[in-house]
Amino acid sequence: MKNYVQHGEYIEITAGADIVSGEIVQVGDLHGVAVTDIANGAKGNICTEGVFRLDKATGAAGDACTLGGKVYFKSKKASGDSSGTKMIGYALEVANQAATTVLVRLAI
Repeated sequence: MKNYVQHGEYIEITAGADIVSGEIVQVGDLHGVAVTDIANGAKGNICTEGVFRLDKATGAAGDACTLGGKVYFKSKKASGDSSGTKMIGYALEVANQAATTVLVRLAI
């Protein structure tokens, strides 16, 4: 295919703020996980496919994640709370509201 560009697992973005490696990044409706630290205004890669252990929002009952349940983007963290947020994937484990991480399969 002469028009093939790349597989698409890694996407180059320009950071609108400092990003820490492993942080969930949202660009429009696209989301991924930062491969490395990316300084504000610099270009860097996010991974848009795979399974990641992500930082999870805590405190509210809605932050809990259920096995196979949808996971959402909430203040740079994963959460089971869908209110006003974008879906990023599916939980591959149970994580109660106090859990600080959750295993997530990213969804495109």
